[in-house]
Amino acid sequence: MAGTAQAAVTKQSIIINPTDEQALADPYGTFVYVDEDVDGILLGLHERFARRAVAAWAGRTRNVFQLRDGYVVKLPKNFLGFRENDWEGSVSNAPESIGSEWHIQYPRTRMAVFDEVPVVFMELVKPLSSQEIVSRFGHEPDWVMSVDGGQVGVNRAGRLVAYDYGVC
Repeated sequence: MAGTAQAAVTKQSIIINPTDEQALADPYGTFVYVDEDVDGILLGLHERFARRAVAAWAGRTRNVFQLRDGYVVKLPKNFLGFRENDWEGSVSNAPESIGSEWHIQYPRTRMAVFDEVPVVFMELVKPLSSQEIVSRFGHEPDWVMSVDGGQVGVNRAGRLVAYDYGVC
């Protein structure tokens, strides 16, 4: 989910909290949901980044918007999403992870806080299967198996990184 790349970048219809009528009228649109009990700040952030996005993915705790500049924005959609963004933002630039065979490798990531909402900006990552990792790197590093769902791939520089490593 988060941070994944698409082959062709084309603008798609992104609808936040669609009504039944909207979902039926645009069956190929991308629908993202935000918990209804959140305040207008979070909904406003979703609307802001949905307008700029060329693609979107809806996860269990966060929505991810792909921007044209090679980055994705991860927005929490519920309380667990706040925790995941806080975690990713705090560990992503850990110096011990760079080039280590034993530590999870993270993509370039920055966290910003907008009115107490943690927002993660991450470089776009192209997902790779285990077979593709072995073919490309000669082996699969031990840390890959510790990433939930094997959500790893390569960044623009060709470095193997995890793109979804929240705690929830």
